[in-house]
Amino acid sequence: MSRYSDRDLGMHRSITRRNFISGTGTVVAGSLVAPRWALAQQETRTAQGYYPPSLTGMRGSHPGSFEAAHALRDGSGWSDAADSGEYYDMVVVGGGLSGLSAAYFFLTAAGPNARVLVLENHDDFGGHAKRNEFEIDGRLMIGYGGTMFLESPSGFPEVAKRLIRELGIDTQRFYTAYDREIYGSLGLSRGLFFDKETFGTDHLAVGNITDAEVLKHVPLSEQGKADLVRLYTDEHHYLDDMPSAERLDYLINKIGRASCRERVEISVAAVSLKTHSV
Repeated sequence: MSRYSDRDLGMHRSITRRNFISGTGTVVAGSLVAPRWALAQQETRTAQGYYPPSLTGMRGSHPGSFEAAHALRDGSGWSDAADSGEYYDMVVVGGGLSGLSAAYFFLTAAGPNARVLVLENHDDFGGHAKRNEFEIDGRLMIGYGGTMFLESPSGFPEVAKRLIRELGIDTQRFYTAYDREIYGSLGLSRGLFFDKETFGTDHLAVGNITDAEVLKHVPLSEQGKADLVRLYTDEHHYLDDMPSAERLDYLINKIGRASCRERVEISVAAVSLKTHSV
């Protein structure tokens, strides 16, 4: 039985009729789908040839990945735990991108005879960066996971670049495998949305925000518009007199104490710093 009370779970708070109906619908739908889905997942994991990269659908934290943590939360333990007699030079909790990198760097430094244990509660390594595999017309296609959102590898620290090189990853292939003109070919363009709660009215600025015609209808003061344009276009290096090794720490510490207007100034400096440091 859970040690949490109704109040801990938020049961004392009021709820709108819309949220109640929506929640009820979700529970009903989940009760019809979840048992069959969970049973199918459990049967599949024990089948011969079980291979996570080829699985599709909403997998997330599938059955088998969270029961032990929930039991620990509810005060249960592992009555059958026993000393296996195994030893390791390092234990990594979590087999995502960071955990696997930590294991790799340790083995690189300690040598191939070092023993590393990586603990992962899911059925596949890589976290959000794990790969997916699809067969289309007899051809095996590799689909990336969260790795597509690792922006600008050229700006990575040298230790990360070294890992990428040693893994044999060619970052330039991105430009040949990804259609960078797809949105333009469909008549789509960039847009910036200003919400009513913050800016007094809902407004979608479509196109280049620095264009005079686009900027004219943006719900900002004239000074605010000028600051916005300057943020995108100003190439002045505000920290040119500071050693490059000190600039990032300075910006991080400064932003934490800055007012809203000062944050705009710092953002301009950060953009300039990035532009001049690549």
